[in-house]
Amino acid sequence: MSADGQAAEQGQDRRGGEASDGGHPPQKGTAEESRPAADDGLFRTGDTGPGAKEGRAAAGGAEARIARESRAAFSLHDASTYIGGTVGAVNFLLGGGPRLLAGPLPDDELTRLRRRFSKPPGYDDLKRRLRDDHLVVLSGQPGTGRMYTALSLLDDLALGKVSRLDPGSDLTALGDEGNPVEDAHGYALEPLDGRLPAELHLDRLCRLLADRGSFAVLLTVPGAGDQASGQDRYHHAHEPAATEGVLDAQVRAELEEHGGGDGQGGPGAAESLPAAALRVAAAPEIRGALGLESLLPAEAARLAGLAARHVTGGLPLPRLTAECRTFAAEQVRQWFAGGARAETLPALRDAAYRIALAVLGNSSFNSVAEAAELLVWELSVTVEPERVIGRPLLSDGLEARLASARARTQLRDLPVVGGADIPVRTVRFRGAALAPAVLAHLWVHHHNMRGPVLRWLGSLCEDPRADVWTRAAVAAGELCRHDCAHTVSELLGPMAASTQARRGLFVATALESVLDDPQVGGALRALVKQWGESDDGDLRWTAAAVLSRGTATATLAQALGALGRIGTWEDGRLRVAAADGVVHLLGSAPVAEPLVRMRGWLDDSRREFQYLGLVAAVLLADFRVEDVWNPAPELTGREKWPLALAITATRTELGPTVAGLLWTALNTGPSYKVALDAVADWLRTCHNTPWEGELLRFLGLLTLTQDDRNRLLSLIKELSEDPDEPLGQEHTRRLWQAVQEAGNR
Repeated sequence: MSADGQAAEQGQDRRGGEASDGGHPPQKGTAEESRPAADDGLFRTGDTGPGAKEGRAAAGGAEARIARESRAAFSLHDASTYIGGTVGAVNFLLGGGPRLLAGPLPDDELTRLRRRFSKPPGYDDLKRRLRDDHLVVLSGQPGTGRMYTALSLLDDLALGKVSRLDPGSDLTALGDEGNPVEDAHGYALEPLDGRLPAELHLDRLCRLLADRGSFAVLLTVPGAGDQASGQDRYHHAHEPAATEGVLDAQVRAELEEHGGGDGQGGPGAAESLPAAALRVAAAPEIRGALGLESLLPAEAARLAGLAARHVTGGLPLPRLTAECRTFAAEQVRQWFAGGARAETLPALRDAAYRIALAVLGNSSFNSVAEAAELLVWELSVTVEPERVIGRPLLSDGLEARLASARARTQLRDLPVVGGADIPVRTVRFRGAALAPAVLAHLWVHHHNMRGPVLRWLGSLCEDPRADVWTRAAVAAGELCRHDCAHTVSELLGPMAASTQARRGLFVATALESVLDDPQVGGALRALVKQWGESDDGDLRWTAAAVLSRGTATATLAQALGALGRIGTWEDGRLRVAAADGVVHLLGSAPVAEPLVRMRGWLDDSRREFQYLGLVAAVLLADFRVEDVWNPAPELTGREKWPLALAITATRTELGPTVAGLLWTALNTGPSYKVALDAVADWLRTCHNTPWEGELLRFLGLLTLTQDDRNRLLSLIKELSEDPDEPLGQEHTRRLWQAVQEAGNR
């Protein structure tokens, strides 16, 4: 565990104590925050025993915003999402044909190669280099057309005499007795383990090829660090051909081979079959089904074949769309395929980075890199429990890491320092379908990955950065879709019973979207109901946090009722958490029902219900719209507004009810001071804001008696005379005038 994680473990306790997240004071709007003590312990839970969480059952605006963004990354799942096994043999070189075996390239394959090949950038320079040196090492990611380029280069120079060597060939033995090099011949090889001979052997091979007038192209995948300097003269970075060019060439070749040629797309059709196929391949619904920002040449060739079959009547549109959804899953299958190198440290490091990117995509590049290193450790000790690994320093490069994961970086504004947005270098997959495909593939096909991944997600919960723990929670929720029982029993269940507030929030964030799942949502809702009725205060606190998201019950009334029971349990031990949930529900659906329920609690003769209503009224005044986990659409654009004022601005009929709740809190002893502090904060910060006018109108709703007017005028006078931050003269005059005019009506 990192030092920050250890500090969070020690500081963020069930009582929301003085230290949280490594000894720093609690921040406004965080899970650890609880209100200062007031008369009769309205916001203080008192002696509650060792098992109860306290404080607000929701995180702040930054966490809410990040959770919404992260959930959107997993919105592609539906009944047709492909998570199954092998798709079948896919030839990434020559369309739908089989992979070439060792030996001479057949004439028909050479013909297909010449008809379909699209030159990548720098092809002619690469051919001159191969002609001069006789040996080139072509470095690039699988699927980028490396082998296609290699075979075309050899075909051009060896005039059709091209062979592909067996992947297990020993290049150091080439030229020995029994392994001759033919004259004027071209050889292509991608070593099975990805390793090339040392420079000495490459020099020998180069001389041998030159003596025979032959050529060889070796394929390799770039490592995470810089290439060895001794191989620079042989290495050439392969740049894929443009997707449009590959699509065009492949479509025309597919149609020619099937007799389509340049024929029309049907009776009365206004475009040729190739044009129709290209239009289908570029259609928004097809690109959306692919879920990839750009296609590798291999993928473009496959899409071309599918589009050609569609326009010739061999593949209906629903089947075409379903096939396109398998592209991302096929890429993930290749990433996590087994083999001789699958569990070596470099391969585990690649796997960990891709998993970390699936979980933390769109967050800070440094956060993803750090999380990946933590996962590498989990994976390596699972493979070899007694092995101790370190971290690479200079052998882990940014560009190669991004290329291996089909990722990109970009500058985005994120709330990572003090809740304010600052530019951050973030990283994400080049395709929205890759993240859900990674998690689905791991959970369905690699059982032994579950343990280390769940332990790793649990450790990310200890990270105090919203950018990390919130996204990890959303990913944990997605894993519930693939195996709900395992994920709940191994990760979310124990977290729900933890005394740490952030662990309860982690569970609430994880379950928020999956509670609506038609397959597992019902069971999870029943589980949340059990937590809400448990004798364990920690489980009840977690249930309040889940209920605040608005998806744990079939109706809003059921959620309010459950929060009412939690908030009045054991003389209001968890009233702050329950009241916090009620305000979140109101912000998610600004309707009268939560306000009516709050008024009913205030009018109840039982003290625990009255206190719950007072706490909810004060928190309503304290909330900003951005603090709500799922703010209603009509509140868009008012993120910095106080929630109460945003509701009265958009739903004017609710204004008197909202004001009535706050008026009651201002006129009740236990809540008077904290309610007045909330109003003072409005008065102090409203100047030159979009909501200043709404506040001036709202003050009239709070001024029902002469005492109300005197209280507000006294508060304005006190704020104007503040020795540290006095209100401006003009600002004071406007506030004073608004209160005076309200009293005269």
